Amino acid sequence: MKPVDQTIKSTHSQILIRAVCLVLVTITCMLSLQQGLSGNGVELESHRVGVCDVQSVLDQIPQGKVITNEFSQLRRKMEEDLRIQETSLSRIQQEASQLLPGTDARREAEKRFTLAKAELTWMSEDLEQEFKSRFNLRRDGLIKIIRDAIQEVANEHELDLVLNSVARGADFKVFVSVWARKDLDITMEVISKVASRVEDR
Repeated sequence: MKPVDQTIKSTHSQILIRAVCLVLVTITCMLSLQQGLSGNGVELESHRVGVCDVQSVLDQIPQGKVITNEFSQLRRKMEEDLRIQETSLSRIQQEASQLLPGTDARREAEKRFTLAKAELTWMSEDLEQEFKSRFNLRRDGLIKIIRDAIQEVANEHELDLVLNSVARGADFKVFVSVWARKDLDITMEVISKVASRVEDR
C-alpha cells in the first residue's frame, strides 16, 4: 500500500472515530436533558436557588446611572478630541497634495502627515485604554457593593445559590437560569440594599 493511501485511510479512520464520539456525546446529552426535564435527573429539592439580574441592578441604582452618565460624557469628549485630530490630519494631507511632488515642501508636509497619523493612532489607543481603566475601577467598586447586597439578601432568604438571570459579557462567564419562579427573583431587594448602603456612606 502506498504511503499516500495509508495517510488517506488514517485520515478517514480519524474522521470516523470523531463522528462516532460526537454521536455518543450527543446521545448522552439528550438522555441527560430528558432525565432532567422529567424530574429523574439531579435532585434539587434540598437546594434553594435565587435569581438576580445584576445588569438591572446596575441600570436602576443611582450610582449606576451616575457612572453611566459620567462615562458617556467622557466618551463624547474623547471622540471630540479624536475628531479634532482627524481634522488636522486631513488639513495636512490636503496641503501636501497641493504641493509639487519631489519638492522639499512636499516632503516636509508628508513627514508632518505621517507623524500626525501616528499621533492619532497613539492617541486613540491611549484614550481607549484610559477609558477602560477608569471605567473598570469605578465599576469594580460598585460590583463589590452589589455582590455584598446579593449575599445579604441570599442569607435572609436562606438561599444556597443565586444565579445571574442574564448573560451580558463576552469577557467573563456567568451562569444563566433558563427558568425561575418569580418569587425567587431577588433583583428588587438587591437594588434596595445597594441604595441603602450607599446612602449610609
